Amino acid sequence: MTSGYYGTSVDTHPHGGTPDDLLEEIKLEFGDLFDPCPNGFKVDGLSIDWPLEQTAYVNPPYTRGEIARWVKKCFEQYLRGVRVVMLIPSYTDTRYFHDYIYNTAEIRFLKGRLRFKGYTKPASFPSMLCIFEGLQ
Repeated sequence: MTSGYYGTSVDTHPHGGTPDDLLEEIKLEFGDLFDPCPNGFKVDGLSIDWPLEQTAYVNPPYTRGEIARWVKKCFEQYLRGVRVVMLIPSYTDTRYFHDYIYNTAEIRFLKGRLRFKGYTKPASFPSMLCIFEGLQ
């Protein structure tokens, strides 16, 4: 287990896994999930189209600059017809939030701070789920 809390340093704190209880809630609501950015990066989700028949669940790397790339990809896949559920920090002051999320996705702010898998303390930021109901 990584010591400290998620968000302290990208060098010492790698991509955190979604807490099991939250992931189970998402699966109950949205069914079978496709993960285009799993821990260990077995798939290059930024370079492929995602399946239309599954909900894409995206908990991207939170490295500076990476979130914006993944938000844009989620928006592009939504335009293709993919339903996307994305877990990201609730930074509503960013360009990507206003360009791709606001007025497009359903936004669910999560109460408190998440404790990502592999970390002993809660994250240093609040989180939100952004749900893009794929355009058909």
